[in-house]
Amino acid sequence: MSNTQTVGQFFKTIQILHIALCAGVLIPLVLFRYLVKGQTEFMFPNNMPIELFGIAIGFIGVLVSRLLFFMKTKSALGNPSLEAKFSIFRQAFLVQMALLEGAALLNCVLYFITGYDMHFFIGVGILLLMIFRRPTRALAGMVLFHSGEDRQVLYENDRTF
Repeated sequence: MSNTQTVGQFFKTIQILHIALCAGVLIPLVLFRYLVKGQTEFMFPNNMPIELFGIAIGFIGVLVSRLLFFMKTKSALGNPSLEAKFSIFRQAFLVQMALLEGAALLNCVLYFITGYDMHFFIGVGILLLMIFRRPTRALAGMVLFHSGEDRQVLYENDRTF
C-alpha cells in the first residue's frame, strides 16, 4: 500500500500532535495551580530531597530530549528517501516531546504534593520550551538535509512522498 500523504499534510499532522502534547501539560498545570492555591496542608512541606529530585528530573529531561532528537535525526542525513526522512523526523520529534512532557508532568505532581512553587515554575518552563520547539519546516530542513537545494521539497505543500 503506497503512502499518498503530502508534505503539507505531514506538517499539519505533526503540528496537531504538538498542540495536543502541549495541552497535556497545560491542563494539569492550571488545574494543580488552582487546587494548590486553595489548599493549606501538604503531604511533604519543605522537603529538600524532593525539591532536588524535581530540579534534576527537569534538567535531565530537557538535556536528554534534545540529545536524543539530534542523535535520531542524524541518521536521516544519509538516507535519500524523503518518506524515510519524514518518518525519522516524526519519531525523533515525538520522543523529544514525550520526554519533555514527562518531566513537566512529574514536576506538576511534585508541585501538587509539596505545594512548593519551584516545581510549578519548572513545569511552566518546560511547557514554554515545548511550545518554542514546535515542528517547523525550517527545523526539519536543518536536521534532515545537507544542501540548500534539497530543502526546497519541504516548501512544496502538494508534493507527495
